[in-house]
Amino acid sequence: MKNLIKKCFLSLIISFSLLSCQQVKEQKQTKLSELEKGKVDEDAIAKNLAGQNKTVKIVTDTITFVEYDDNGDYPLLFAKKGGKRFTYIYNTDKDVDFLRDDQLLIKWKLDSTWIAGEGEKLEMRPWITEAKKIKDGSVANYRKQHKKPLKYWTAEKDGYSDTFKDYLYTLVEYYLANTKNELVKLNLKANSDLIYSIEDGEKDGRSYTILGLSEDHKDHSNIIVWLYLDDESRTFYEYDLVNDKLVEFK
Repeated sequence: MKNLIKKCFLSLIISFSLLSCQQVKEQKQTKLSELEKGKVDEDAIAKNLAGQNKTVKIVTDTITFVEYDDNGDYPLLFAKKGGKRFTYIYNTDKDVDFLRDDQLLIKWKLDSTWIAGEGEKLEMRPWITEAKKIKDGSVANYRKQHKKPLKYWTAEKDGYSDTFKDYLYTLVEYYLANTKNELVKLNLKANSDLIYSIEDGEKDGRSYTILGLSEDHKDHSNIIVWLYLDDESRTFYEYDLVNDKLVEFK
């Protein structure tokens, strides 16, 4: 009887060992399969980054133009869509003459970029391959309705570049085209001569370019509204005098 029990016990141990070995083997095969899949994915990504993949998907989309900046390592086009802000790389030999709020039809793809810093980093970013205007925005429409040019002056020594002053000019036009400020709207309706000052300033520990919009009376001017442009984020604000706070102007 004892011998029978021993034999049964040994049989159970052997069966359990064989089952464990089979499970380990299957786990190893599963892991190997996962690793192989990972290797294929990594190879595909590497080909994309190297620009060797000729099947990169081209996406067609419509966006609202915000601004274009070609002063960095990559020329950037900023846009809006569905209440969100997007940044594209747009490298073109043509003059970018879109105005803020224009509607654009674009084609773009994901492609490789080198991000400068402590050791350059390779990332995938959206690149625009084609862009064309399909509808005038509020600034273009404002220019059709208001032929009289705006005037401006600098409160301090003029160290602003022509490119930056052109950018500010369009920004003020965008404000005038979309403002809900009743006093500003009355001046627009009366076709008043408008002028704005440009100066640097700070508020709550942040640096801004400050624009003072007023009616031009030649010998004096009364500020109608103060506008603030954050020097770092480029966020545009209207100053709420009553509550002493900046309200983002979208």
